[in-house]
Amino acid sequence: MTRKRVVVLGTGTIGRPGLKAIIEHPELELVGLHSWSSDKIGRDAGEIAGTALTGVLGTDDMDALLDLQADCLAHFGNGAMREDACNAEIIPFLERGTNVVTCAMMDVVHPRHGRPQYVEPLQDACRRGNASMFSSGVDPGFFTTNYLFALLSIAGRIDQIRFSEIADISEYAGVESLRLYGFNEPLEHRPAMFTDGVGLAWHQSSVRNIADYLEVTLDDITSTWETAALDRDFTATFGTIEAGRTIAVRWTVTGIYKGKPLIVYRKIERLCMEAAPEWELPSPGSGAACWRIHVEGDPSFTSEISGGLLDGCAMTALHPVNAIPTVCEAPAGILDPLTIRPFYSRLVGA
Repeated sequence: MTRKRVVVLGTGTIGRPGLKAIIEHPELELVGLHSWSSDKIGRDAGEIAGTALTGVLGTDDMDALLDLQADCLAHFGNGAMREDACNAEIIPFLERGTNVVTCAMMDVVHPRHGRPQYVEPLQDACRRGNASMFSSGVDPGFFTTNYLFALLSIAGRIDQIRFSEIADISEYAGVESLRLYGFNEPLEHRPAMFTDGVGLAWHQSSVRNIADYLEVTLDDITSTWETAALDRDFTATFGTIEAGRTIAVRWTVTGIYKGKPLIVYRKIERLCMEAAPEWELPSPGSGAACWRIHVEGDPSFTSEISGGLLDGCAMTALHPVNAIPTVCEAPAGILDPLTIRPFYSRLVGA
């Protein structure tokens, strides 16, 4: 077996576990590492990831990484409100014939529903370089595609699908991403995550994709944003949230079919789990991150996966990482998570 040569871009909260997974992956060989932070430039990738040393040092020289002609770029950059920058980082690799996996570009998780200004340049680059690209994570990603549709394989009549991400993000370090949710803003504030086109890319596209596979045409898609506060100050990794300001949000995107809610897609994020106790909560004993799917119909059933916050970050990276060997062998173009050949981890512990 010839291992696939991989360049990694991004070593933050999600990128670090992705880097570790690539170093330890039996089918992959790390050959390059891009770092934005000056304190990571010149450091060994293994030191950054918490593994044995690799001999691969962090660099900010993108041209040198392109010249490696790697089989794949694993892109873990921050994508929210950075779509133009991410395209600029990814396209040169695709044009050189380097395949790309990422968890940053939500527009191409379901490319037929992504914003054309971001999808079309990536499609063109795939054609020019005869390269493939796969974008996925957990939400949107595995939980809104593979997990959901595996459950629908045991469904009968489907009256409604309810999907929820329920998370305690009090210890999440992605402060810039969380600002997009309007934390510590007045309760009436409607943040960029809700008002900007990023919402279309993240969640409306997922609802439309589910409808496509159900072979139904939605009447409409509605979206609501709810906020909650505490009556006291509370300090999280994000910072101190003042009393009366937003400390929890619930974002609901609903696909309407024949006048009724068919697909209800909900994201509940709390910086303190005491906030909004009337909203959905994780099951007792579950971790800080929970993904729950309820299928209402005949039969009706509920399924849930939960884990720690860092586990959730790792899973976000691991879905595209585990896809790398398959992506490298796939036809050129942007790959669909429901039609890509199945893939999974082969890293068996001692």
